[in-house]
Amino acid sequence: MNKLDFLEELRYYLHYLSSQEQEEIIQDFEEHFEMGRAEGKTDEEIVRSLGSPQQIAKELQSTQQVEKVRTNHSEKNQFRRIGIIIALCFFNLIVVLGPSIGIAGIILAAWIVAFSFVVQIFIAGVQWIIQPGSFYLFELFSSITLTGSGLLIFIGANYVTNAAIRIFSKYIAFNARLVKGEDHV
Repeated sequence: MNKLDFLEELRYYLHYLSSQEQEEIIQDFEEHFEMGRAEGKTDEEIVRSLGSPQQIAKELQSTQQVEKVRTNHSEKNQFRRIGIIIALCFFNLIVVLGPSIGIAGIILAAWIVAFSFVVQIFIAGVQWIIQPGSFYLFELFSSITLTGSGLLIFIGANYVTNAAIRIFSKYIAFNARLVKGEDHV
């Protein structure tokens, strides 16, 4: 089989493609023949190295179908991702944001209360230095009690803060996995 017969048969088997796509493929194979001739090969040797035109057309068709599936799949994924992002935005704004702000407020209040309780011992000490005559033991013991309570609240607030950060981080990671398509709803 010579070059013209090969290209004519290939064009016949590429009938499912547009004329522009056919021309591009034929042009590629003409370049194969030119390179082979430059290397000193005959048309028959080049045809044997290229293979059957029918097989080449089948491989091109299967490659084209895989590309179509990938394109359609990626378009569907894009629309799915956009839908998931919109749904997550509404869900996070309506359901998650309010309780999250409330929990953050409670945690912040716990830190402020703990700090103010711990500072109470220093305030009592300053009061004792400034007005030693009006300082009573009751104030000292109540300041020590408040400081101890403040330290316990510090420990609890630290634990709750770390737990809230872990939960929030996992929720953000879950949202990211949903958008990427790694988790199914």
